[in-house]
Amino acid sequence: MNETDMLTHILEIFWIEKLRFTQYTINKIAKIPDSEYEFSSADRPKSIAWAVEQMVAFDRNFAFYLPLSLRFGALFSFPPYKELDVEKDVEDIRDKFTPPAFPLRFLDISIDSAKLLNITNVNVSKEKLIKDWRLTLIRIEDRLAGLSEKEAFKKRYASLSGIHTLPGAINNSTEFCHFLWNKHAAPFLES
Repeated sequence: MNETDMLTHILEIFWIEKLRFTQYTINKIAKIPDSEYEFSSADRPKSIAWAVEQMVAFDRNFAFYLPLSLRFGALFSFPPYKELDVEKDVEDIRDKFTPPAFPLRFLDISIDSAKLLNITNVNVSKEKLIKDWRLTLIRIEDRLAGLSEKEAFKKRYASLSGIHTLPGAINNSTEFCHFLWNKHAAPFLES
């Protein structure tokens, strides 16, 4: 165990990055008025609201398929993967999304559990979606917390995007959300 006292080290690295990006997103959308959040036009066919809803939906799918993948994977005898395999999986995912660096002040966000996501500044119109998102991430975190270090290096996650290492699956979720944010939200927000 490590600083989270819940997740194995290899999973924690990617999980904390996921939580930081989620908190960053929540902090940003909490500050914008609903009219800007919902705005779309011919030049901007997807609203920030649409992007955030897609992020939440992607994480819901991850939460749904994670236990199924873990059970299904138990039927097969996969050899444990090495840290080099995780690196390759993560690099392949990052190459697929080619995201820019995370935003300024990203590393200043200190969080080590989905239960600690701060949603107090979110207005009522966004509150249900954000609360649902937090609960989804808590479900994922609880599932990941039940894995030993050995299981974290042996289990696989199967999805439409392929079969990933568990750290790769977490990273895939983060990178997809980052991609949506950078394409449909960040260009339309003031710093």
